[in-house]
Amino acid sequence: MKPPRALPILSVVLFAAAARGEIIERVIVKVNGDVVTQSEFEARQIAAVQQARVTPDQVEKFLRENNAHILQEAIDDLLVVQRAADLGIKLRPEFVKEIIEGIKKDNKIASDEELQQQLKREGMTLEELKRNIERNVLKRQVMQRELENKIAVTEDDTKAWYEANKAEYTKPATVHLQQLLVRSDPRSPSLAVELVGRARGGEELAELAKAYAAAPHKASVSDLGVLRKGDLAPDVEKIAFALAPGQVSEPIPTPDGFRILKVVEKTEGSVVPYEDARAEIQRRLTQTRSNEQVEKYLAGLREKAIVDLRVREVPLQLTGPTPAGATRLEPAAEGAAAAATASPSPAAAPANPDEEISTTPQTRPERVAPPPTGTPTPSPTPTPPPPA
Repeated sequence: MKPPRALPILSVVLFAAAARGEIIERVIVKVNGDVVTQSEFEARQIAAVQQARVTPDQVEKFLRENNAHILQEAIDDLLVVQRAADLGIKLRPEFVKEIIEGIKKDNKIASDEELQQQLKREGMTLEELKRNIERNVLKRQVMQRELENKIAVTEDDTKAWYEANKAEYTKPATVHLQQLLVRSDPRSPSLAVELVGRARGGEELAELAKAYAAAPHKASVSDLGVLRKGDLAPDVEKIAFALAPGQVSEPIPTPDGFRILKVVEKTEGSVVPYEDARAEIQRRLTQTRSNEQVEKYLAGLREKAIVDLRVREVPLQLTGPTPAGATRLEPAAEGAAAAATASPSPAAAPANPDEEISTTPQTRPERVAPPPTGTPTPSPTPTPPPPA
């Protein structure tokens, strides 16, 4: 007689939960044995919707486009937390409590009861907040230990980037010009000279153009806007940039007559010194390297992971609070900022989201009620596998 086949641990846990009358839910994905439940996935959906400030009528469209990305982030989070366990990184419960107390203080929340009410409005329980804090602190510590040397930016790196991108820190000289065109015989500059004199005497170019708008001279005025060096023909540019604000040029011959330029405003070119740009460049390089190294690191964890996607369908409608009127709790300090909400860095969505997870509506997870008093606990029987 063949010995009975052992049940999967997950099935045993579910039946044990049923016997105790606890809530069980659908498992979305297993990652090296750890699971993401549907309620946890929905909590991530709510957080993503709130962070993106999606209006209620756009929730379904947003989830259809982002569910695969949200799932990948959930998988990556588990992988990094598992890596923390491999490295022996643990978090003291007192540290989590300190962060929560800081959140209460910064948000002027007087008691745990008030905190729980606020969390409920945001679709989260206190235990979920503690878990998020713990997971995100562990992720930050893992990333710091594993990647800190790879994302360090040296002084030579910063200087080299500044020199290669100096144009970005160079502000060109500019001139704001008005132009009066006078159509006349280019061999007879008398009218143009007269208009220059009147403009230098204080008359506006627009008024002069109006006075000479009729034939045979037909003067017209235009605002050329703010121009940089290189925007004008070299001979005209030389004249324009030699003038001070308010000055009027001599008549400049054209094929149809003359042009007269007036400088409205002028700025000198400048270059942001390296010392002034240094901090911003370091931040930019550090962020770029961090994103690259984190994605590379996560890709390495994914290659070694055993990921078992247990469902093909996830909900497109939220059962928690929608973004309207939502107020996110502010973390107590910079060190807790990512701890309460975000992942260590944005994770890339799968190459083809449709192969990872479909987005058709789904009923709520099954709920298991307590067995009636005196009813014997049913013997475990194999649970049919989730839909492929």
